[in-house]
Amino acid sequence: MMQQVSSALGDFTLIDNDDLPLDNSLKKHTDSPYHWKPRYWAPWPLPKDYQLPNAGWTRPPQQPIKLTGVNVIDVEHGRILPDMTVKIRQGFFERVSRRNGNDDKFDIQAQPEWMEIDCKGLYMCPGLIDCHVHILAEAAGEDGWSDIMAAYRVAHDLKGMLGNGFTTIRDVGGATRHHREATEQWLIPGPRLYIGGPVLSQTGGHGDHSDRDAAPTPGMISDGNMGPMSIIVDGVDACLKAARKLMMAGADHIKICSSGGVLSPTDKVDSDQFTVPEIKAICDTVRSMGGTLVTAHCNTTQGARNAIEAGVMGIEHGSLIDEPTLKLMAEKGVHLTPTLIVQEMIVNGPLGAQVPKVSLEKAKVVAGATYEMIKIAHRVGVNIAYGTDIIVDVQLSEFDLRATILPSPVILKQATCNGAKVLGMKDKLGCIKEGAFADFLLLDANPLEDIKILNRPDTHLKAVVKDGRCVRSTVAGLEVEIPL
Repeated sequence: MMQQVSSALGDFTLIDNDDLPLDNSLKKHTDSPYHWKPRYWAPWPLPKDYQLPNAGWTRPPQQPIKLTGVNVIDVEHGRILPDMTVKIRQGFFERVSRRNGNDDKFDIQAQPEWMEIDCKGLYMCPGLIDCHVHILAEAAGEDGWSDIMAAYRVAHDLKGMLGNGFTTIRDVGGATRHHREATEQWLIPGPRLYIGGPVLSQTGGHGDHSDRDAAPTPGMISDGNMGPMSIIVDGVDACLKAARKLMMAGADHIKICSSGGVLSPTDKVDSDQFTVPEIKAICDTVRSMGGTLVTAHCNTTQGARNAIEAGVMGIEHGSLIDEPTLKLMAEKGVHLTPTLIVQEMIVNGPLGAQVPKVSLEKAKVVAGATYEMIKIAHRVGVNIAYGTDIIVDVQLSEFDLRATILPSPVILKQATCNGAKVLGMKDKLGCIKEGAFADFLLLDANPLEDIKILNRPDTHLKAVVKDGRCVRSTVAGLEVEIPL
């Protein structure tokens, strides 16, 4: 018996046990990803194909999808490939080709399980990549840090990011492998997640939010009011041990602080942090243990040079870095992830009233230099990624800010294929190519002509697909498999 129930949270259908399938029909019931339900019950005796452990949250394979007549955005070359056919199976792009009526008809007849979607007039864009987020930063409550409440709040924000079109994010301070695995298994609908664990900081550095009058404690977690977002380490031995522990815990990368920052309470924004030997110990550890790279929170020229000399391959923010150092970054393939929206939210937005006066003054210093730094970095050939360092609500606003200094095709590359290079996932993410992950957006306008359309998702964003599974859609025939 089924019963329709209305509540403040929406309409729901209650299903009695009598309506659940029995025996062989249990398998049939769970085969379709669009009619799948988590397994909370099974008949007795158990079906012959029943296995333990029973991961009841495991979804059926992704429904094969064929999208026809779609305008594919080639972000790497800044062009449109019109009237294309794109086939998706098992979470990957299987075929990207010119539309051919005879071949398409044969394929559908031979493979009736394919779901065909007419996308005429729509633009297919690779899923967006934000290479600088802190998913735990907004999870602290008024009563301080709680791991349990943080998990629920993070789930809320991850769903929002995915719904806005970010199919991949890189957390650079706090997130763990458990957050990554939760989105991989679709326990939480959210972006593909790359994590580094807590940031490594020297005593008195950007990551040190401890009591400035307290005695130093080697290797301590410095959480302030934002959870375990940094570890304080001093000396080569401590850096080695902390880096090894983070890699053991499942880090994809490690982030350090090689200069002062805006929100840190006790350092100067133009201070240089960690010695070259300390940084080198961390970089050597990440390389030897199979990580992608070490990236550095860094605003200063000398902090960047120290980091690059020691083996760092990514610079976050970079506001005060001079042109010769940017050229060095381009020569050595060191990535840059600037973050405009967070400083604008402090200097010209509501965060200014919430931060200490010293942080506001530091924010004004970096905000006045970052735009020109980005223009120079682009001109000299640095690989620039899209990063925000900010809350979900304004994550897309970074597009509007970058549009004041760079062309739309350049910015779209930053938010797609450039970010994939930072993650070590070139040709697998941030592109629409055979063999790449099937992460994409469907838009009713061309972001190569105006990148700012991406910051109007309610108007122009028609579908979001990650791993070939649709989470948001107003496109006829393209069903939402996993609602947000």
